[in-house]
Parts: sequence; C-alpha cells; structure tokens
Amino acid sequence: MKRITIDPITRLEGHGKIEIFLNEEGNVANTYFQVPELRGFEQFSVGRLAEDMPVVMNRICGV
Repeated sequence: MKRITIDPITRLEGHGKIEIFLNEEGNVANTYFQVPELRGFEQFSVGRLAEDMPVVMNRICGV
C-alpha cells in the first residue's frame, strides 16, 4: 500500500497533517486528517446547524 503524506498543512493555524493510503490499483483506500491541537470550538458547535458553522468559525479563528 502506497502512502502520500502532506505535512504540514499550510492553510491551518497550528500543526496539521493529511495521510492518504492508495491500494494496488492506485485508488484511495483510506485517508487521515490529523490536527493535534484542541481549540475547543467543537463544544459550542454541538446542536447548531451545519449551515451556521462557516459564519461562526470565521468570526472565531479566521480559518
């Protein structure tokens, strides 16, 4: 299985990494997005509509 790693992710505050695993045919078998920092935004996002999140998060962190 072939692995493609994008590290660091440059459009993200803090550290982040993407790992893509390809099968023998070259198709994506699995993908992982890793961000080790906990910013805590998830807690006050619970119960909100997904459509509201771009506006809310943009005002918090600008990413």
